[in-house]
Amino acid sequence: MARKRYTKQEGSPETLKIREKRKWQIALRRYVLEKLPCTYYAPYFGLDITTMRSWFESQFKPGVGWDDFGVKWQFDHIIPVAYFDFSREEELKSCWGFPNLRVEHLDQNKEAVKGFNMLAARNFFKELWEKTSYAPLLYMLNKLDELELSEILSITTQEAFLKENKEYLAVLNDYGQLEFELLNSGKNTDEIKKETDFLKNLGK
Repeated sequence: MARKRYTKQEGSPETLKIREKRKWQIALRRYVLEKLPCTYYAPYFGLDITTMRSWFESQFKPGVGWDDFGVKWQFDHIIPVAYFDFSREEELKSCWGFPNLRVEHLDQNKEAVKGFNMLAARNFFKELWEKTSYAPLLYMLNKLDELELSEILSITTQEAFLKENKEYLAVLNDYGQLEFELLNSGKNTDEIKKETDFLKNLGK
């Protein structure tokens, strides 16, 4: 399906993705809650309306029903929307396909009970794949591999920072309010040591 190309005047990529996400959320609610066909979006969801409702209904806890939407539960993604590239067709289908959609139960304050857990997501899709051999689940597992790799790659930056500043950080580890106040006023660690040593000796 052809995707619309946005112009610079329409906003930043982040803003456009928020708008696009909102459109999909509305379509999902109309499709599942209002039982409207949503012809364009249906192929991405991957199920007819009745079966899609059964998918969610099977996840309801006792005492939770359709009338409790927004109060006791809401739609949720197992792998969050932020991790998908909406410019790629296969990413859209994986993001909004029913295997990645779940019932998220809410507490009394209408807040989500759980957040994204990569290990839990991997175990979920892996077990489903092993028990059902449903092909789209393999894409989700590969997606999680990519995400895990990107997390590992991002750690290298922090690792380099910690190694490069190892001695400096060891000094700062013992700093209190006074030392940080002096440090942020422009004094270096040697000057701070002299000043704090002087104050200690003065107090003897």
